[in-house]
Amino acid sequence: DDGIFYTVPKLVYHIDEPAVSSLTQYYRRNIAKGSDILDICSSWVSHYPLEFPETMGKICATGMNPLELAFNDQLTGGYKATDLNKEPKLPYDDKSFDAVTCVVSIDYLIDPITILKEVNRVLKPGGKVIISQSNRCFPS
Repeated sequence: DDGIFYTVPKLVYHIDEPAVSSLTQYYRRNIAKGSDILDICSSWVSHYPLEFPETMGKICATGMNPLELAFNDQLTGGYKATDLNKEPKLPYDDKSFDAVTCVVSIDYLIDPITILKEVNRVLKPGGKVIISQSNRCFPS
Protein backbone atom coordinates (compact mmCIF):
# COMPACT_ATOMS: atom_id res chain seq x y z
CA ASP A 1 0.00 0.00 0.00
CA ASP A 2 1.61 3.26 -1.14
CA GLY A 3 -0.38 5.13 1.48
CA ILE A 4 1.80 3.62 4.20
CA PHE A 5 5.01 4.69 2.44
CA TYR A 6 3.71 8.23 1.91
CA THR A 7 2.38 8.71 5.45
CA VAL A 8 5.65 10.37 6.48
CA PRO A 9 6.54 13.43 4.38
CA LYS A 10 9.63 13.05 2.21
CA LEU A 11 10.97 16.52 1.58
CA VAL A 12 13.75 15.43 -0.76
CA TYR A 13 14.53 15.95 -4.42
CA HIS A 14 13.88 12.83 -6.47
CA ILE A 15 16.07 14.02 -9.33
CA ASP A 16 19.50 15.65 -9.24
CA GLU A 17 20.18 19.36 -9.74
CA PRO A 18 21.08 19.17 -13.45
CA ALA A 19 17.82 17.29 -14.09
CA VAL A 20 15.85 19.84 -12.05
CA SER A 21 17.42 22.68 -14.00
CA SER A 22 16.71 21.02 -17.36
CA LEU A 23 13.10 20.30 -16.42
CA THR A 24 12.54 23.84 -15.15
CA GLN A 25 13.91 25.29 -18.39
CA TYR A 26 11.78 22.88 -20.42
CA TYR A 27 8.66 24.07 -18.59
CA ARG A 28 9.65 27.71 -19.16
CA ARG A 29 9.97 27.11 -22.93
CA ASN A 30 6.93 24.86 -23.38
CA ILE A 31 4.15 26.09 -21.09
CA ALA A 32 2.58 29.31 -22.34
CA LYS A 33 2.13 32.29 -20.03
CA GLY A 34 -1.33 32.43 -18.50
CA SER A 35 -1.77 28.64 -18.60
CA ASP A 36 -3.75 26.76 -15.98
CA ILE A 37 -1.52 23.88 -14.82
CA LEU A 38 -2.13 20.63 -12.95
CA ASP A 39 0.81 18.74 -11.42
CA ILE A 40 -0.21 15.12 -10.75
CA CYS A 41 1.62 12.87 -8.29
CA SER A 42 3.07 16.07 -6.88
CA SER A 43 5.02 16.79 -3.73
CA TRP A 44 6.61 19.71 -1.91
CA VAL A 45 8.20 20.98 -5.13
CA SER A 46 6.91 21.08 -8.71
CA HIS A 47 10.13 22.22 -10.43
CA TYR A 48 8.33 25.06 -12.21
CA PRO A 49 10.22 28.29 -12.88
CA LEU A 50 10.10 30.74 -9.97
CA GLU A 51 8.01 33.21 -11.97
CA PHE A 52 5.21 30.74 -12.71
CA PRO A 53 2.98 31.66 -9.73
CA GLU A 54 2.87 35.23 -11.10
CA THR A 55 2.80 34.49 -14.84
CA MET A 56 0.44 31.52 -15.01
CA GLY A 57 -3.25 31.14 -14.34
CA LYS A 58 -3.94 28.68 -11.54
CA ILE A 59 -1.42 25.99 -10.57
CA CYS A 60 -3.05 22.99 -8.88
CA ALA A 61 -1.77 19.60 -7.75
CA THR A 62 -2.68 16.13 -6.63
CA GLY A 63 -0.36 14.03 -4.53
CA MET A 64 -0.29 11.40 -1.82
CA ASN A 65 0.85 13.44 1.18
CA PRO A 66 -1.05 16.58 2.20
CA LEU A 67 1.86 17.82 4.34
CA GLU A 68 4.25 17.65 1.39
CA LEU A 69 1.73 19.43 -0.82
CA ALA A 70 1.24 22.16 1.81
CA PHE A 71 4.97 23.01 1.50
CA ASN A 72 4.65 23.54 -2.28
CA ASP A 73 4.55 27.34 -2.58
CA GLN A 74 3.88 27.27 -6.34
CA LEU A 75 0.35 25.88 -5.97
CA THR A 76 -1.66 29.05 -6.45
CA GLY A 77 -4.83 27.04 -7.14
CA GLY A 78 -4.45 24.68 -4.20
CA TYR A 79 -4.05 20.93 -3.98
CA LYS A 80 -6.06 17.79 -3.41
CA ALA A 81 -4.41 14.90 -1.58
CA THR A 82 -5.37 11.93 -3.73
CA ASP A 83 -4.21 8.32 -4.00
CA LEU A 84 -4.61 7.73 -7.73
CA ASN A 85 -3.91 4.03 -7.25
CA LYS A 86 -6.99 3.66 -5.02
CA GLU A 87 -9.18 6.19 -6.83
CA PRO A 88 -7.97 6.61 -10.44
CA LYS A 89 -9.98 9.78 -11.07
CA LEU A 90 -8.63 13.30 -11.09
CA PRO A 91 -10.76 15.50 -8.80
CA TYR A 92 -11.16 18.30 -11.35
CA ASP A 93 -13.73 19.30 -13.95
CA ASP A 94 -13.47 18.46 -17.64
CA LYS A 95 -11.33 20.80 -19.74
CA SER A 96 -9.86 22.65 -16.72
CA PHE A 97 -6.15 22.81 -17.57
CA ASP A 98 -3.87 23.91 -20.39
CA ALA A 99 -1.03 21.68 -19.19
CA VAL A 100 -0.66 18.65 -16.93
CA THR A 101 2.75 17.66 -15.59
CA CYS A 102 3.96 14.49 -13.90
CA VAL A 103 7.53 14.31 -12.59
CA VAL A 104 9.17 10.89 -12.12
CA SER A 105 5.95 9.27 -10.90
CA ILE A 106 4.00 7.77 -13.81
CA ASP A 107 5.75 4.44 -13.25
CA TYR A 108 4.36 4.25 -9.70
CA LEU A 109 0.77 4.24 -10.95
CA ILE A 110 -0.94 0.85 -11.03
CA ASP A 111 -3.11 1.85 -13.98
CA PRO A 112 -1.32 4.66 -15.85
CA ILE A 113 -3.55 4.30 -18.92
CA THR A 114 -6.65 5.14 -16.88
CA ILE A 115 -4.87 8.12 -15.32
CA LEU A 116 -3.77 9.34 -18.75
CA LYS A 117 -7.38 9.12 -19.92
CA GLU A 118 -8.25 11.28 -16.90
CA VAL A 119 -5.49 13.70 -17.89
CA ASN A 120 -7.04 13.91 -21.35
CA ARG A 121 -10.43 14.60 -19.74
CA VAL A 122 -9.17 17.54 -17.65
CA LEU A 123 -7.06 19.03 -20.46
CA LYS A 124 -8.50 21.87 -22.50
CA PRO A 125 -8.54 21.30 -26.28
CA GLY A 126 -4.98 21.67 -27.54
CA GLY A 127 -3.59 21.19 -24.03
CA LYS A 128 -0.41 19.27 -23.37
CA VAL A 129 0.85 16.69 -20.93
CA ILE A 130 4.51 16.69 -19.91
CA ILE A 131 5.79 13.49 -18.30
CA SER A 132 9.36 13.23 -17.08
CA GLN A 133 11.32 10.15 -16.08
CA SER A 134 14.52 9.62 -14.11
CA ASN A 135 17.38 7.18 -14.26
CA ARG A 136 18.10 7.73 -10.55
CA CYS A 137 18.11 4.68 -8.29
CA PHE A 138 16.92 4.67 -4.69
CA PRO A 139 18.51 1.54 -3.13
CA SER A 140 16.01 1.19 -0.31
